[in-house]
Amino acid sequence: MIDDLWTLRPDSVQRFDRGDRRPSLTELLPELLIGEYPAPGDIAWLREVHRVTAIHSLQDDRDLVVNGLDIKAIEQACRENEIKFVRTPIADGSSDDLAAHLGEALEVLNGLVEAGARVYLHCNAGINRSPSVAIAFIHQYRGLSLEEAARFVKERRSCGPFLSVLEQYFRVSPSSDDRQSG
Repeated sequence: MIDDLWTLRPDSVQRFDRGDRRPSLTELLPELLIGEYPAPGDIAWLREVHRVTAIHSLQDDRDLVVNGLDIKAIEQACRENEIKFVRTPIADGSSDDLAAHLGEALEVLNGLVEAGARVYLHCNAGINRSPSVAIAFIHQYRGLSLEEAARFVKERRSCGPFLSVLEQYFRVSPSSDDRQSG
């Protein structure tokens, strides 16, 4: 078995197992946390320790396979812990797929927040997709410029968001202080 995170492997081979370690997460706003994927055994912890009432997963089906996750078990754990579970599948590492689904992800996230949820937004590692969607959310719904929103998230979590996708989506230049959404 390949035991590193960087070697390309077939889709059917599970990646490095996190073991008993809980997912790394970061609270950005009282209503929004971002981070790594939760396993079914992490759901009660998210509810009890972090007061999460909704989980918004950006993982696609391939992510579930390579991380050895059973979506039915995650959904069941969410039901048992009274956590709403929703997915906006976006392919890992694909700026094109993020661009295609960013509007939907923002709409879903905002709907959860507007309904009063404390949302855990996650992808695989909480490095690209979830920070990108969080930055877009903070820009569009909390009034920060795109640059301010990116700085806000990056100061709180080590990440590599798809800023060019966000700039194109909101049609702003990297140095613009334009607060208008596209």
